[in-house]
Amino acid sequence: MTREYNLKYEKIKSGEAGAIYLFLFIFWIILAGNLTLEIALFGLLISALVWTFAAHFLGWGIRRELLLYRLIPYIAAYAAALLWEIVKSAACVVPYAIGVRRADGVIVEFDSGLKRETSVAVLANSITMTPGTITVAAANGRLTVHCLSPAFARGIESTSFSKRLLRIEAAIDKFEKSKKSGGSAGEA
Repeated sequence: MTREYNLKYEKIKSGEAGAIYLFLFIFWIILAGNLTLEIALFGLLISALVWTFAAHFLGWGIRRELLLYRLIPYIAAYAAALLWEIVKSAACVVPYAIGVRRADGVIVEFDSGLKRETSVAVLANSITMTPGTITVAAANGRLTVHCLSPAFARGIESTSFSKRLLRIEAAIDKFEKSKKSGGSAGEA
């Protein structure tokens, strides 16, 4: 088991469990549209089953939710940067696509500097989504990328993608460290 998945097996405190269970029950009542004894009993049973499934099989927990909420600005910034890079790269690939420039493919291998397999996979997919580059292999933090031309290979090892993913990893590490030291999740 890697460090990345240790939030999945956290123990949920009884207060957190009660809040989650109450939310599920209220949601059930809202969906039902009225309140009878039968609806309330089924709601209690269904809420318990959904909560148990989410907690034990999906790894749901309030701390994991807080971490996801804290990562929203990082993820939004990453998505915006990715879209911008796709647009810029698409414009650069047009001369190759219409035959004005000749493609001189280059294969580049570099260490991403990322610790988490998920981050490496996101980086590899981001590079592949960017026109003019394809990730050929990714293993142990090292990526092999085919670039349409040597110009596309310049600076690929220190892209803004890598820097943003390193910030996301640092935010996760800070969150996990505050959790281990007994600090509240809000301090991360």
